Amino acid sequence: MAGIISNGMNDFYNQSKALVWIESILFLLAGFFLAVLIIEIGYDQPLYYLAFVLYVPISQFLYTPLFTLTGGYTYYSPILLGYMANEKQIDLHSGTGFDHLFVLRKIKPGVELRNRLLAYHLEGLLQLISQIENKQIPESVTIVGTSYFFNDRTLHKLGFQIEKASTFYRVNLFLNFIDLTWMYSLSRGKFSIPSLWDAKKASIQGSALVAQKHNLAALYGKLNTKKG
Repeated sequence: MAGIISNGMNDFYNQSKALVWIESILFLLAGFFLAVLIIEIGYDQPLYYLAFVLYVPISQFLYTPLFTLTGGYTYYSPILLGYMANEKQIDLHSGTGFDHLFVLRKIKPGVELRNRLLAYHLEGLLQLISQIENKQIPESVTIVGTSYFFNDRTLHKLGFQIEKASTFYRVNLFLNFIDLTWMYSLSRGKFSIPSLWDAKKASIQGSALVAQKHNLAALYGKLNTKKG
C-alpha cells in the first residue's frame, strides 16, 4: 500500500520531492534533539521528565512527514490515515497536528470545520472501499478505529462493531491528551475536553464496509451539500 500522500492532499507535499525529504529529515532530527535534551537535563533534575507530556504532541507533529514518506502512515483522505496498515488490519486514525495545520488551517472552527472533518473521514472510508473493490486491499482485512466523529447508533447502522477500548489504547489516548484537546476544541468552536475516558473501539471487515458503500456515499453527499 502506498504511504505517500498524493499531491493536493496536503500543501506540504506539493513541494519538490527533494525539499520534502530534506525538511522531513530536519524535523526528525529536531525531534531527536528535543528528546535527548529532556533526558540529559532529567538526569540531574528529574522533574524535567514531565516535559515529555509536552514532547508527545511536538514529536507527533515533527515525525509525521517522515512517517508518511516511509509508509508508516497511509492516507485515505487528507485527514484519515492508517497506521502501519497491512493486508490483515488497518488501524485508522484522524490526522495529526501536522495535517490539521496544512489541511484545515483555512477552515472556520466550529460547525464548518466539524463538517469538513466528517466529510474527510467519509471520503477516506470510500477510498478504502474503492481499494478493496479494485483488489488492492483484501476483503478479509479488519478495519479498526475510534468513534470520535460518529455516535454509536450511526456506527451500528453502518455495520461497525462497537466495544470498549483496551487499556493500552486508553493510555495512548491520554498521552496524546494535548493534541486531542486542541483538535477537538477547534471542531467544537470553543475550548472542549474530549471524553477520552469513554473511548470506544469500532471495527468492521472489509467486505462489510464495501456493503455500506451506498450509505456512506449518501452521508458524504449530504455533507457536501451543506458545505456548498
